[in-house]
Amino acid sequence: KTTIEERAATTTQRSILRQPTPCLFPQTFKPTMKLPLTLISACIAASNAFQVAVFSQSSPSSTVRRQPSTCLHAEEEEGEGAAPADTGAGSDILSSPAFLRRKLEVLQSDIAKVEQDTEEARARLEAGRAEWGGQLDELQKEYKNIQDRLNTQNKKGDTMATVQVTREMLKVLDNYDRAFGAVKPSCDVESEIEADYKATHEDIMQTLRDLGVEEIETVGIEFDYEVHQAVMQKPSDEYDEGIVCEEFQKGFKIGDTLIRASMVAVAA
Repeated sequence: KTTIEERAATTTQRSILRQPTPCLFPQTFKPTMKLPLTLISACIAASNAFQVAVFSQSSPSSTVRRQPSTCLHAEEEEGEGAAPADTGAGSDILSSPAFLRRKLEVLQSDIAKVEQDTEEARARLEAGRAEWGGQLDELQKEYKNIQDRLNTQNKKGDTMATVQVTREMLKVLDNYDRAFGAVKPSCDVESEIEADYKATHEDIMQTLRDLGVEEIETVGIEFDYEVHQAVMQKPSDEYDEGIVCEEFQKGFKIGDTLIRASMVAVAA
């Protein structure tokens, strides 16, 4: 860059030197007499001095004209160095104490607003509880009672359905029992047939047991009028008085529900 400025200064100087030397005397001046040699030498010296003065006046202007380029170069250097400063300006603002204090104030204000809303909601809750708390408790109790009644009804409904099915199946089982007591196999084939019937009878009884149906105990226990039906009394050497000594028909129950009472004989 310095070389370019020196070349520009040299060119300016040459252009100034090429300019015609101003004449001290106009062309129309025609001396009518011969001038002395001393006067001529003075005129030449004055002309040279004039050229030097003109050159000295032109040189500062060229220097001044070169200054903008220097300033421009400085501005470019400053511009190149200023870019990183602009890049970090945003981070400087975000991490400045004033910005952080303002951010802290905003957060504290938000927290205070949330706490205030929470207190107001809690106050409304307490007011509503004081006004409607008793009724809400009664409604909850009533709802629980309704659920219990529905569950009980559902269980009773299932139990009654099982009772009805079992009562119908007992008619078939009674026929099996009467057949087993009346028919005695006389050969191997009849024994196999009887075994098949007994297997079918046991399958039905196992199905009833899976449904919760239980046989009522009879022989050897004390007579219970709730589950036993006394058909007769008879003396017994084996059992004491009031003890069931014989069973005529099996009884069944499911839970506390009686399906059919047992027909028994009680020792007298």
